[in-house]
Amino acid sequence: MPPSRPKRTFKKQIKVTVIPPSKKPRKTFFEEYYYGVLAAEFVVTALLLIGMGFGFYRGTLVGLLIAALTAVGWQFRQYFKYRGVPAPLPPLPKLEFKPLRPVGKPKFPVKEDFSAELLSAANG
Repeated sequence: MPPSRPKRTFKKQIKVTVIPPSKKPRKTFFEEYYYGVLAAEFVVTALLLIGMGFGFYRGTLVGLLIAALTAVGWQFRQYFKYRGVPAPLPPLPKLEFKPLRPVGKPKFPVKEDFSAELLSAANG
């Protein structure tokens, strides 16, 4: 009986890459859905006040007042939180043209004393 072939074993090389964590600070729910939260706060407050007997006009006005106070309070909180932190500088614009000559090099060589050369050429 002929010898049987050895079974080939194929090992797959698995490359595991780990995604590094983001360096940006995570946003809170209120920061992520800022306008949605303000709108929901207005609607819920207005409906609650209308149901309590304030009337439609007064309920919507008080709901708008509470939503506006929340927005202004949030702006004050952000202002005092980032008051001492300087704003990041915008990236420099990329030049679309390439200068003909590098900046900083003189256009022609400059000599200090031309009179010495003229005298030596005349006496020459």
